[in-house]
Amino acid sequence: MRLAELRQRLQQLHDQGYITSKRSGSTGVGYTLEKVLGVSENNLPIPDIGGRVELKATRSTSNALITLFTFNRGVWKIKQKDTIEKFGYTDTQQRQALKCAVSAIEENPQGLILILDETQHTVSILHKKSNTILAQWNLYHLVGKFVSKFERMIFVKADTRKSQHKSEEFHYVQAELLQEPNINTFLHAMRSGTVLIDIRMHIQENGGVRNRGTAIRVRETRLPQLFAKRTALL
Repeated sequence: MRLAELRQRLQQLHDQGYITSKRSGSTGVGYTLEKVLGVSENNLPIPDIGGRVELKATRSTSNALITLFTFNRGVWKIKQKDTIEKFGYTDTQQRQALKCAVSAIEENPQGLILILDETQHTVSILHKKSNTILAQWNLYHLVGKFVSKFERMIFVKADTRKSQHKSEEFHYVQAELLQEPNINTFLHAMRSGTVLIDIRMHIQENGGVRNRGTAIRVRETRLPQLFAKRTALL
């Protein structure tokens, strides 16, 4: 499929108005788009813009966090178990846990905040009261991971409603080609709190740590802000 054909198919889809979701649940908006475009995976082969392109669809009203990628290896400055015991809490399953989002805007309820040091090219999770760095990433490693995964993307928004049979319906109303993710847009998004770091770990009954991967996350509707070049397709 070439870009001109994709534009035409998106316009045709828009002109159809609301269509019934082909899958229930949160993934219905993306799955339905893939099916009507005839895509078997979550990317599109578009040779005239450089090969395969990530395809992402979201509801226009969604404010959910999505995971861009996880990056956990070698970042912890304190052993993970010690980190949970010192800075965590007891969760609803009576486990010692530390599961929270951390931003550069303000401390979270656990007293954690992101600190960006652009001179040293690092971003750190800091417990502000004790001035303790829990984990630290190289900014270039984070940006490299993002760029390699999301070199280019088709980002589609859909209005949603319930049919008289209570099925979800989508009207695909906006589509953009997102290109040129780079360190400046990523750093700005992290400084402004658009990009967060999500800690997701707890201590198991056997004393070991269960870590689901420290996630780099963003609000769905703010994903386009991470790209320097945005081209309207619909």
